[in-house]
Amino acid sequence: MPANENTILFKVAYQGRITEVHTYPNQYYSLMTLISDQLAIPGFGLCCGMGSCGTCLVQISNGYHHVTRNVLACDVQVNDELANALVTISGVF
Repeated sequence: MPANENTILFKVAYQGRITEVHTYPNQYYSLMTLISDQLAIPGFGLCCGMGSCGTCLVQISNGYHHVTRNVLACDVQVNDELANALVTISGVF
């Protein structure tokens, strides 16, 4: 996917590997669906997407504000707030 002014760029870290993600606002329903679709991590997000099981827990680090927070990826919209962030998946499902 070529980068342009509407592209959201961020990175996803899992098991020591960092993947750069290029997407568009609202291309995916949630961060969970994007990760499940693009990275196919076994066991990640195996739920109904309602935020009740925790199988999509990620840590989001925003480089601009140096803020790190733990969130459920099913509750995170794919929008400009993810730009330049690092999403870390622990792999404990």
